[in-house]
Amino acid sequence: MIERVITPTMVAAAKASPSRLLAFAEINTSSGWVRVHSGHGERVYNGQTYLGMGEFAGIGQFTENADTSNNRVTLSLKVLDPALLAEVMNESLNGYECFVHLVALDEYRRVLEGVDYVIDGEIVDVKVQEGSLEKQIPSVISLVVGDWIERWATPAEAAKTTDADQQHLFPGDRFFDLAEIVAGSPANTLPVKTNYSGSGRGGMGGDPVRRLK
Repeated sequence: MIERVITPTMVAAAKASPSRLLAFAEINTSSGWVRVHSGHGERVYNGQTYLGMGEFAGIGQFTENADTSNNRVTLSLKVLDPALLAEVMNESLNGYECFVHLVALDEYRRVLEGVDYVIDGEIVDVKVQEGSLEKQIPSVISLVVGDWIERWATPAEAAKTTDADQQHLFPGDRFFDLAEIVAGSPANTLPVKTNYSGSGRGGMGGDPVRRLK
């Protein structure tokens, strides 16, 4: 989270009506950015269009501090669409960026003022609580977002040296195509290639003392 100053104008709007203070969330995914807000209908903010989630969206409590401890916040979404639920469950969201902006509306529901990047972090966990379509009980998708301090403190991921990982990063590169075979075979069964003939004047064989002269 980034420490920001909530202006008097935004405080006044929230006191007049809590519904005049909205959260605008930007979530990065492998298929592109998803932009939603906690109100209703489509709204344009900073040149981007956000889809309103209304009572189906929620945001947990979060605090800011000046020390080096990390902060987390949970964004939730209630869904009754099984196709959407399946899409989220099949999507790997961990490590993707997530931003939340706080926006105040005037009495005519127009954007009055906003504070950008109240939350600036990345998704560290995804939880799904399944509901019941027959009983019209929505499933709840929860995205746990960690701040930059948590990201900074996370050890770098160890390099992966499998053929599948290499193909994912560099399609067609066969550098590690035998890695699994080598790793799973006894050393004495692996073929050994040498650069010397083993004996004679023409190679590197013969007296080791003479080879060093």
